[in-house]
Amino acid sequence: MKHNNICIIGIPEGEKEEQGIENLFEKLMMENFPNLMSEKVTQTQETQRVPIKKNPKRPTSRHIIIKMVKFQDKKRILKVAMEKQEVTYKGAPIRLAADLSMETLQARRKWQDNPSNENQTPATKTTLSSKALN
Repeated sequence: MKHNNICIIGIPEGEKEEQGIENLFEKLMMENFPNLMSEKVTQTQETQRVPIKKNPKRPTSRHIIIKMVKFQDKKRILKVAMEKQEVTYKGAPIRLAADLSMETLQARRKWQDNPSNENQTPATKTTLSSKALN
């Protein structure tokens, strides 16, 4: 499950060799959210780059996945990032997002790509109990 994960998008590949990814996240938080750092919100459990799957020579950098210890920490960081609207690392803009499963991402893309869905609500799965069938 990916409840506690934050995805960082836009940090160049060479940054990993210069310093550990854990230190990179702390530096990012200090640069953009010093108030959260003073509250000790940023306890991370695990930090890693997404593995290369298709093209190792692609021009975009791989995402960094941060697994937070507490869901509330993740929620607070994403809320502050949304309010700030521009998060940077060494002057370059980056994005912070919730790390969602592939199924959720595909469902959202499908929903957004269909213009007839603008005024509709998503279809819900209807289930009946065994008592209702009798």
